[in-house]
Amino acid sequence: MNQNTTEPAVATETLAEVPEHVLRGLPEEVRLFPSAVDKTRIGVWATKPILKGKKFGPFVGDKKKRSQVKNNVYMWEVYYPNLGWMCIDATDPEKGNWLRYVNWACSGEEQNLFPLEINRAIYYKTLKPIAPGEELLVWYNGEDNPEIAAAIEEERASARSKRSPKSRKATASAWHPDALHQQPRTSPGSVGRSKPRLQPSSRDHSSKSRHSACSLTAPEVTWNQ
Repeated sequence: MNQNTTEPAVATETLAEVPEHVLRGLPEEVRLFPSAVDKTRIGVWATKPILKGKKFGPFVGDKKKRSQVKNNVYMWEVYYPNLGWMCIDATDPEKGNWLRYVNWACSGEEQNLFPLEINRAIYYKTLKPIAPGEELLVWYNGEDNPEIAAAIEEERASARSKRSPKSRKATASAWHPDALHQQPRTSPGSVGRSKPRLQPSSRDHSSKSRHSACSLTAPEVTWNQ
């Protein structure tokens, strides 16, 4: 065994590599800058105040079987009754949208977005007001956060109220927030598939790579009014 073997360096994303269609699709409240929680990633930053309850999405990517995905950093996995588990994979920036660049919070306390599933599509919704100069960060803690659970139930009730009795019966299985899985990322941790819920099942809170990423400071940028 070669004792001098080292892990390959992780490529660092740059703003120059962001596709034009991603930049055109950015909401007016946000811009892309280097992330403060992962030095290898571009992040999404608020440039204007964003109110609590603002919904963004859907998350865009190629629909693939899990066996077809080569990089599990940029994807969500959603259950389809006729297809089983399918991945929405945005590994290729040309196939994704700006939500591809939203990073993990270092903890549930730092999150300001949460994921939800609406008709087999993934959306992010703001959990709290976000001020200019804050990075948009998502965390994976659906059932164990009463506020998030209530917001998900509110979305479900809203979706039901928009359907007629006939269509409601036909699409009763379209809402499955408990069957939504965020797949493992290289940092800060991974999520197992043993529990079909919005909950991290195997995050390593003491991970060296996780702590080194979360110790970074925000980039120096000028927020346009």
